[in-house]
Amino acid sequence: MKNKGMTLFIAVVIMGILLFISFAVINITLKATLFASSGRDSQYAFYAADAGIECAIYWDSKFDKFATSTSGASISCANPVVPPPDNIVAGQTIPGNASLTLIGGGGDADQTSIFYFTMNQGLNPVPYCAIVTVKKYYDGSPKILKTYIKSKGYNTCDTFNSRRVERGIEVTY
Repeated sequence: MKNKGMTLFIAVVIMGILLFISFAVINITLKATLFASSGRDSQYAFYAADAGIECAIYWDSKFDKFATSTSGASISCANPVVPPPDNIVAGQTIPGNASLTLIGGGGDADQTSIFYFTMNQGLNPVPYCAIVTVKKYYDGSPKILKTYIKSKGYNTCDTFNSRRVERGIEVTY
């Protein structure tokens, strides 16, 4: 009668081992899910930054909207309506930032344009946004006009979201 309860002891030990293994598997699965969603969010932020660069290049090359000699003009980005209504106008506040949107103007004293837009318009709304800075300046002694564009894309426009990811692209031409 010395072996009383041995079966119960073995059952409890096996259950404990199985419970430990299941917690380890769940932990690995959760970390893999967070890692995968982080990669996805990074990709969305990069696409938003790319959209900001493309929008700035379009308005600069077609209409010279960022010229320092013109006063603040409105533009449209990520808007599917043809012709697009202007959804970015000078004087709008950039969320999470104290600066205001400035498009064109400023002369030689202020050659920088800054604008912000969200990509949550149209038939398939998404929560991505971009902050784009366009700077016109002269480079070299023959005074060659250069354009510098920096676009920061975000996977969410909520500035208080702890999972907000920022990716940036810079272009000079």
